[in-house]
Amino acid sequence: MVIKKLAVPLINEKLLQQAAHCYIASASISEAGFDFIRSRIPPKCKMDIVTGLDLPTSPQVLKRIWRNYQGRITLNFYTRNVFHSNVYIFDLPFRKAVAFIGSGDFTLEGIKDREELFYKITDPKQIEELKSWFTGYFEFSEPLTERLIQEYELLYGSFKQREIASRKEKEEFISLTTAGFNWDNIKFKNQYFQKNHYLTFANDRAHLTTPDIVSQREEVRNKLIQLHTSIKDHVNKLTLFESIDPRFLASTIDPIHCTNQKVRSLSIGYGRPEAELRKISQETKLEEVVQLQFSLKPQSLEISLFCGIGKGKEDREYLKDKIVEEEYRKQFFQLLMGLGAGYWIEVVGDKRKVDSFQNPELLAEFITYDDWRYYAFFIGRNYSPGDPAISTEVIDKTIAQEFDKLLLLYRFVLKA
Repeated sequence: MVIKKLAVPLINEKLLQQAAHCYIASASISEAGFDFIRSRIPPKCKMDIVTGLDLPTSPQVLKRIWRNYQGRITLNFYTRNVFHSNVYIFDLPFRKAVAFIGSGDFTLEGIKDREELFYKITDPKQIEELKSWFTGYFEFSEPLTERLIQEYELLYGSFKQREIASRKEKEEFISLTTAGFNWDNIKFKNQYFQKNHYLTFANDRAHLTTPDIVSQREEVRNKLIQLHTSIKDHVNKLTLFESIDPRFLASTIDPIHCTNQKVRSLSIGYGRPEAELRKISQETKLEEVVQLQFSLKPQSLEISLFCGIGKGKEDREYLKDKIVEEEYRKQFFQLLMGLGAGYWIEVVGDKRKVDSFQNPELLAEFITYDDWRYYAFFIGRNYSPGDPAISTEVIDKTIAQEFDKLLLLYRFVLKA
């Protein structure tokens, strides 16, 4: 039987609730995917898992298994070759079993969100063959150890940065080629940013360091700095401040300091003053904060509440701790919905429209998987080239108005 979404039979047929033993071989594992199955199986159900190192697996999953599930969950790494198999086998009561072979990995996307394909197997002989196949890889794999987790965690951040950057480049490609975007249909008269400014960040130029490309980036940076000059007084009245070092007012134009060594945007951000940060943590640096920023990207001007990879530990852990509280969760949800149409939130590289969350609980679940060490955090909106709101006459007012709207959320997520 062909299955499009593995989650459907797992839930509707109550297979997870009945499971006595799970055998899972998968190319990668995410926290959300792990929780989807682990939270639904009986406490005494055992899990044997084999995965590879070729696609990112959340270090948090590895840590949780090592610390909390030894004796119940056994995870091994197959390292002899690229491991890209996805097999799920469930032992059920009365000596029954069911198995699924498919394309979806052990992530929430692979189980329920992406367009995957699975084949359901109930024939006992075929299931025994699958178990023999599984055992062959499981027994010739490396066991999970603390040292493996520690070493893998050092690499995981760069794995995820490359994965997310590649996905965003694909989304841009689709937009440019199949989603109706056409530069020729855009009227740039009276626009603050012209076509050549956006094209500075095109994929075929983003890695270059030729004098001509560097000059184009400097031109965009100067345009951003001019905008900063126009809105600076307003932003400072909101008790938001730019970098005290003029060299770092705008983000870098050098590819060597960017993800995948590509300059895909330029931005200016505003956050708390250094003196206030030092009250929060002796180790916190000025740039390691949640900020409001405006950013020019290949196809848009983005205005957002932002915190980068490896930054904002104090604030982001505070948000994750507080979001489990009912009243805080409701207030955060109301503030987010109050932004209105066009806004989105991005967590763990997954960007969703704010109005796609039907209730505070779904929003809280989405935020729970944020991790300051590996992912950026965004709440914002984008203005397309040619939009009257970013014309030369009113672009500074538009940015100021968007900052005013985001300010309540900004203050709400800060650790006091």
